[in-house]
Amino acid sequence: MSGLGSATTTTNAAPAAGARSRLPSLVGAPLSDQPRHFDYADLTAFTTAVLQAVGCSATEARRVAKCLVEADARGLPSHGLLRLPLYVSSVEAGGIVPDAPMSWAHEYGATATLDAGFGFGHTAIALAIDKAGGLARTYGCAVVGVRRSTHFGMAAPWVERLAARGIVTFVLSNTGPSMAPFGSAEPLLGTNPISIGFPVDGRPPVVLDMATSAGAFGRIVAAAKNGGEIPEGWALDAAGAPTTDPEAALKGVLLPFGEHKGSGLAIAIELLAAALPGALLSHQITDIWVDPGSRMGTGHLVIAIHPGSLTGTNTYTEQATELVDRVSTSTLAAGHPAVRLPGDVERHQSDAAHEGGVALAESTTADLDRLASRFSLTRIQPIDTTHRNEAKE
Repeated sequence: MSGLGSATTTTNAAPAAGARSRLPSLVGAPLSDQPRHFDYADLTAFTTAVLQAVGCSATEARRVAKCLVEADARGLPSHGLLRLPLYVSSVEAGGIVPDAPMSWAHEYGATATLDAGFGFGHTAIALAIDKAGGLARTYGCAVVGVRRSTHFGMAAPWVERLAARGIVTFVLSNTGPSMAPFGSAEPLLGTNPISIGFPVDGRPPVVLDMATSAGAFGRIVAAAKNGGEIPEGWALDAAGAPTTDPEAALKGVLLPFGEHKGSGLAIAIELLAAALPGALLSHQITDIWVDPGSRMGTGHLVIAIHPGSLTGTNTYTEQATELVDRVSTSTLAAGHPAVRLPGDVERHQSDAAHEGGVALAESTTADLDRLASRFSLTRIQPIDTTHRNEAKE
């Protein structure tokens, strides 16, 4: 785990403002659209070994590995093992610092700011989450910022971590520049995710986890690698025209969801997650997708609220349970088999993947095979169909 030093004041080393070159082509040979399934534990162990091979400690390597594999298990390959080769390249190029020394640059009352030292965002956000949870227990609520960080994977597991302790949690982050503000054709904003976790007595937490772009950047990368298309309304090409070609989208810009609504939310997250803790703004960042050696310097913000500090824990628990029950049992609209709460679909997919295997696209398995050869690791073998069917029964 990254070391924490005494409180210090540090600044980001900013690249040239607006630095953003075009991504190299990701198109390869045609790939099968049939995913193969792999054992969850095997994938986690393999990914841990790869990250250790490039200099991560066992603790940090396993933390990052679990987050990547869990994203694929939840049906979110944009944040899954598709990113492992990128992380490897970035560590080797000096963009991500493995086991970076991290220190609390600011602490005052129920607030704190972590200097992540350009280390893995997964380690930085884990420290910030734990800090926020402790402060919220003491003060009733807490705000913890992070600067000089990198991508931390999907946000849901981090808010779930505190929701499991009965704390309402917000996690916000900016990212590298890939999305245009509404009305613009310039990539000034990140896809800037927001996740909120709500504890609910007697059931899993309600977890909202979403990007502010119409489609996740990683999904576009995956579509380019697998020879697919992206939905209309996700992106503009380099000329500013709408496109469904993922290669053209990667050379252009992503679009915010809901036009001005997603754009406005992304700008607000930029101010909260980057400006407040003193991180780089998205348009000041060179993404590691573009230059693996870039030290991104992204920012995160964690807000933690202990329900008992406002109206009493019992009041919140009763109201939360009432809402969840009422929504879950509401009258179905035509063509819908059930009313789902935020996080339910991903949770069900994860449960199935733990039993029957994690589905990976052929392009991702090819990446893993290349990493196995490079680091002299045993290739992971897929679970055969018979084994998966037995696991489901």
